[in-house]
Amino acid sequence: MAILVISLDGMTDLAFEAMSGAPATYPNIARFKEQSHYRGGVKTMFVSNTYPIHASIATGKLPKEHGITSNYVETERGRRWAQLASYIQAETLWDAAHKRGLSTAAILWPITCGAKNIRWNFPETHIHGWENQLVESLRQGSRGFQLGAFLRHGEKLLRGIGQPGLDRFTTAVTCDLLRKRRPDLTLLHLIAYDTLSHRNGSKSEKLDLARRALDECLGKLLEAAGDTTVLVFSDHGHLDVAEVIDLTQFLGDALLEQCGGSAFLTHPVAGVDSHPWFGRFLTARELDESGFSARGAVSGIAANPGYTFGTGSHRSDHGYPADYENYQVFYAVRCNAAPLEPVYGDVRDITAIIVNKLGLTMP
Repeated sequence: MAILVISLDGMTDLAFEAMSGAPATYPNIARFKEQSHYRGGVKTMFVSNTYPIHASIATGKLPKEHGITSNYVETERGRRWAQLASYIQAETLWDAAHKRGLSTAAILWPITCGAKNIRWNFPETHIHGWENQLVESLRQGSRGFQLGAFLRHGEKLLRGIGQPGLDRFTTAVTCDLLRKRRPDLTLLHLIAYDTLSHRNGSKSEKLDLARRALDECLGKLLEAAGDTTVLVFSDHGHLDVAEVIDLTQFLGDALLEQCGGSAFLTHPVAGVDSHPWFGRFLTARELDESGFSARGAVSGIAANPGYTFGTGSHRSDHGYPADYENYQVFYAVRCNAAPLEPVYGDVRDITAIIVNKLGLTMP
């Protein structure tokens, strides 16, 4: 009955298929795909950023329904990561599992800070200037569980929050849980591929550090899981970036938010489509389903491939519309019986599989 759910942040279906086709280099990924019910070409959720997508998978709902429209929220203290479970305005998998008397573990799963119905919670916690990472993690999750994890694996595997050390650490923590506690639902978020993609781009040899680490981690997780159902998926792809465009200099007070491969406007701006970074205008459906219409957006633009909107340095990025080329994702399920046929035609099919496997009742 138990299920282990592993999120490989930032990996396209094509990238996963290329790895599974190289068993000499990535033996665990190749073996897992061969043993699994695999589906590529899956449509991601728009806006295609980590937090809205993971919230959709956790609830089976669109961003406009669950309320997580961006990786960030505006607070009294300024712009912050949307990491608090209380921001989700819909029932979650961990809530539904708790109602049924099932146990849940979440390790670095987005938007689980302060979640009440996760028995073993090691939340993905972002700190700001004056805060301490360890203190905030303990405050937002399960203290005893996290302290035990730090004491057992921290010194050996964890070097700050660098990658792929962080993924190796969370993998070791998850393996301990699977062997000793056997949660009914275990949610694990692996981030090295996304982190190193942003930093180096998809064609960099440095990205192979993440690929090899993910293969190593998956092998250990499959061994610890035993005959538990294992579901592996990706949330969004990455597109290589030649230039980062800060739209504040072009759009001024018309800019509501820039989200990587897309941006949202409170009123139209003449000539915005004349720039080389302009890809297309967002559709009314994209504005609605993303939740940005309800936030006051009357228009939106998608970045041309090769560009991204925001600040900082990126060699690749996400946040683009779900129909962009080479931007689809995947899921693969290792279990005795074939999973459900697609229900939604997007990443929410992952939710349906989990609900069906655990016998949950969700609206």
